[in-house]
Amino acid sequence: MRIELILQVYSQYIQIEMTKLCAEFSETWDTARLEAGVSWLTDALAACLLAVAINEILARAAFLERLKAMGSKLGMRFKAYRLLWVRLQNGIEIEIRTPYFLKAKRGRKKKGPNGRGKHLGLEVMGIMGQATPGCLSLVAQMGLLCPSFAVAQAVLDEQGFKIDVKTIRRYCQVLGETGMQWRGQVSLDGRENLAGNTLVIGIDGGRLRTRRRKRGRRKAAQKRQGFHTDWKEPKLFTIYLVDPAGEIIRDFSPLHDATMGDHHDALALLEQYLAALPLADAARIVFCGDGARWIWTDITALCVRMQLDLAQIHQVLDYTHAKQQLESLLDAVATGKRQQQQLDKAWLALLWHGQIDTLKTEIERVCTGRKLQAALKKWHSYFAENQHRMQYQTFQAAGLPCGSGCVESAIRRVINLRLKAPGTFWTNHMAEVFLFLRSQLLSGRWAIMLHNIVRQAARFLRRIHDHTSCVAAFQPSRLGLAVTA
Repeated sequence: MRIELILQVYSQYIQIEMTKLCAEFSETWDTARLEAGVSWLTDALAACLLAVAINEILARAAFLERLKAMGSKLGMRFKAYRLLWVRLQNGIEIEIRTPYFLKAKRGRKKKGPNGRGKHLGLEVMGIMGQATPGCLSLVAQMGLLCPSFAVAQAVLDEQGFKIDVKTIRRYCQVLGETGMQWRGQVSLDGRENLAGNTLVIGIDGGRLRTRRRKRGRRKAAQKRQGFHTDWKEPKLFTIYLVDPAGEIIRDFSPLHDATMGDHHDALALLEQYLAALPLADAARIVFCGDGARWIWTDITALCVRMQLDLAQIHQVLDYTHAKQQLESLLDAVATGKRQQQQLDKAWLALLWHGQIDTLKTEIERVCTGRKLQAALKKWHSYFAENQHRMQYQTFQAAGLPCGSGCVESAIRRVINLRLKAPGTFWTNHMAEVFLFLRSQLLSGRWAIMLHNIVRQAARFLRRIHDHTSCVAAFQPSRLGLAVTA
């Protein structure tokens, strides 16, 4: 069946259906129903053409030979062609005849996603989890942005995209796990220009509730075993660019990511991102965070490990956090509201100018006894240790950021608005997937991530000797024209 015949038959079908839709519209005047009907006709035609194109490519002898060569390197052999349903971006499923490869393995055979077989042809074309990249992108974005999977299902259903909650969750997991294989590089398009500008890295932690199954045997009176709902602190970082005057460069989309691991995992993840950036082109690199000791200890080790020029590195303790610590110190030492107001203005000026030693002198002047001991302990543990990170007047004059507002905003948007929702509990793995995907989506790098995932999957296709375009060499077969709503 050739393209001309498909279009000829389908044009007759469209004429019949359009006559019905217009007759119905003249009675109901329901524009929404008319629009849905016309959209279905165009989507069905697109599905037919896409089914023909994919099946024609998969049926090529040269393509199969390349797949066999690839399979042999993976310890797999070609078994047979199998029929498989693939969902498209418009929600329609098409039937694909795809080569199935089996991995030689002794012992009992397994079935399902953990079995020994793979559809290598679909994998190199970027079709994952029996869905095209466009379908995965649309469904995953709904699952990421909506307050729950059930709401995402309702929104998609309203658009005529029929899908269940489990499939939405599975698509998010498939896309997230695939992208996380190349974490760091998958978020870049190679056009990141750092020359002459300042790269700022903000680090902080959020909060979400996890779910962990209770151990032991379920009691007879209980319907479910139950689970523990512990709070956990995912570590998040954001990377953005500012010009020499300290203004944020809007052309550079920020990089966000977070992990459910500990601070060592967070710094290892940050290292993956930094290793993929041309750090040598940046004029300065600034690390900004709160007073958590692990941040500054690990940052120093990271800079040494990556052999960064220490003269380029600047560390800034967030001014808002420093003010909060200073206010708690004032609450402990002030004897009255009037004195506290006077000290507040004077001590904030000392903090802004980085005069931490003078601050100690002031503490000794107004405090005595146990208050003095407690205040000096606070001064030593927080202000004295971070004195070189509190030169805010100098930082501002040099065009360096004095606060970590960008990372605080990222925590709110990436974590709080979806993962910290009331009554929401996450497994560690699914939380990690959502942290990664929401970071890419809300930073504006979703399209880059999706393009890199598909390009990485199709890297094998680029080595095929037949460089003829699949559109120019279109020879439709009789396969895969079945379409279901």
